[in-house]
Amino acid sequence: MEKKNKLSDAINNYSELNSEIGSPLTPEQIQFYQNQTNTETDPDLIMSYEVIKLPSKGMFYPNKISEVNVEYMTSRDEDLLTTPSLIENGTVLDVLLRRKIKSSGINVDKLLAGDRNAIILFLRTSSYGSDYSVLVNDPRTGVPFKTTINLLNLKYKEITEVPDNLGYFDVILPMRNKPAKIRLLTAGEDTMIFKQAEALKEAYGDDFSSYNTMKLKSSIISINNNTDRIYIDKFVDAMPALDAYTIRKKILDVSPDVDMKYEFTAKDGYKFTSFLEVGTDFFFPNN
Repeated sequence: MEKKNKLSDAINNYSELNSEIGSPLTPEQIQFYQNQTNTETDPDLIMSYEVIKLPSKGMFYPNKISEVNVEYMTSRDEDLLTTPSLIENGTVLDVLLRRKIKSSGINVDKLLAGDRNAIILFLRTSSYGSDYSVLVNDPRTGVPFKTTINLLNLKYKEITEVPDNLGYFDVILPMRNKPAKIRLLTAGEDTMIFKQAEALKEAYGDDFSSYNTMKLKSSIISINNNTDRIYIDKFVDAMPALDAYTIRKKILDVSPDVDMKYEFTAKDGYKFTSFLEVGTDFFFPNN
């Protein structure tokens, strides 16, 4: 009945519009609307999606969006994942997320890395299943062994500290004994900092990258209520390692994400917990 009503409404609306200019609805036009209605209501021709809850619960976004509609992957998305140019420039997952996130008002570059990880995990498990083969080192011997894990066992990190109204966190630097305010960087900011660090390394011929230090500087909002960027940059350059470690640990602790700690079982039944490392075969498992 609903399908017939849609067709009837479409025909009536078109007829009313064209009656003003004296053009009757032709049999071909009626067939066109019939085909269009069939396309819109055939479930095999409609892209389906799931609602994915974000680890951040929307606390860090102006629109406070806590869940997004994510479309299932298709064969065309597999073509995207194997595009050499996208793989080479490191943008393949960005393009995939832009295609698959269907909620309005979402900028992929402004998502936190943990929220992106949750969406990527859904796309992988819904497309290729939850089994994933990995190599993990036995902590008793250091010898790696292959095992298959269930990705559905991965849960979101439990976050016990929430940011203030501006999305900032407070931390006390133990060596300098000064308060600092920090924020979490978006995935887009992190990528931009990495590219800048690599460019500087190449330009100056350095043997190491300044990525971690540049990321630290960008994460700090103020030191002892001083928000001057020049001051913060100089402060970080002279910061004792323990203070830098304290900020980085704070960022790790308060960052919403998928908890990658996993309980593995060795061949002799010995159980241990270690961090799961995702390889390049994540979307194309060869189990």
